[in-house]
Amino acid sequence: MAKDKSLIDPSYHDDVLAMREERRRSVVRTVLVLAAVISLPLLMSLILREDAKFSLNIIALICLWGAMAGAWNILGGYAGKFSLGNAAFFGAGAYSSSILFVKAGVSPWVGMVVGVGISMCLALFLGIITLRLKGKFFALCTIAFLALMEIAAVHARKLTGGAEGLLIPWRPGVQNMIFENELTWVYIFMGLMLFVYFLSRRLECSPIGYRWTALRENEDAAEALGINTLNAKLSSFVISAALTSVGGTLYAQYNMFIEPMYVFGHELSIQFALYAIIGGMGTAIGPIMGAAVITPLEITLRSSFPDLASGASLTVYALILILVVLFIPRGIVVEFRDRCKKAFAKLGASKSRASKAGGACSCLRQNS
Repeated sequence: MAKDKSLIDPSYHDDVLAMREERRRSVVRTVLVLAAVISLPLLMSLILREDAKFSLNIIALICLWGAMAGAWNILGGYAGKFSLGNAAFFGAGAYSSSILFVKAGVSPWVGMVVGVGISMCLALFLGIITLRLKGKFFALCTIAFLALMEIAAVHARKLTGGAEGLLIPWRPGVQNMIFENELTWVYIFMGLMLFVYFLSRRLECSPIGYRWTALRENEDAAEALGINTLNAKLSSFVISAALTSVGGTLYAQYNMFIEPMYVFGHELSIQFALYAIIGGMGTAIGPIMGAAVITPLEITLRSSFPDLASGASLTVYALILILVVLFIPRGIVVEFRDRCKKAFAKLGASKSRASKAGGACSCLRQNS
């Protein structure tokens, strides 16, 4: 007959209470952060009436790129498979919904689902072929696949418009996923970002998340433990592709124009990876932090120095990456978290020494 664990271990109740208290504090912190994040765009639109559109555009792009970097992080950060071709799924989502909307009048909401299905099939096909490769060879294969997607989009002129791009007609309405108010897009992108964030948190502490961690740390050891490494890598690849495709559809409807050179561009794939690297790979909040640091700088440079926009933005981009690699190679979030832990540990140790010293002094007074 099984015995009650509380009778075997007297500290069991204390551990349970501590876990419940920590969980309660985590929920409270999450609710407070969500309330602040959700209310920020509304407050900015009320306070900055004249410059509200520019500020809301920055927030919208931070949320979108944070979500896309979070989608990349599921594959590159958790599973350890460094992809430089995620823009292929971004472009697939953008073109799938846009072609259906422009050519056949199908709602972009339906086109988004179609784009997700196409991206998942592409990821499954590519993953079965290439995920057995390790290191830089997988990254090179994703770059080649992205180049093929861009070439196909350029030459399929009847469908995609070729190198000239595809212009989406202005037909405002919820069914057409076209909104006149910038604030609406902010909350749509924010919803996608929060969904990717909470999904990452959930996957991180799930059995599949532990398999991804084992793969990232040592793939041979994971295989020796009986983990089906191919299935684990495929799952991360497919999930990452599906989320990236959703972002592509939303971007197409937000920008009202897409072209192969951008949505299938290597720069976009590198951007997804760099946001996660700068913020902190393998963490749920890291990609969002990376997007929050880089995106405002890039947009501000483009608006302030239009003649030097390309060179200036790339220069700042490269400088930040060099500084991060040199001084905080694990990313902003991981470095900040570790320093906070060390500071709290030192504070706790100093308090413990002070209490011990106080107890010793009181004992000496009593003896005297």
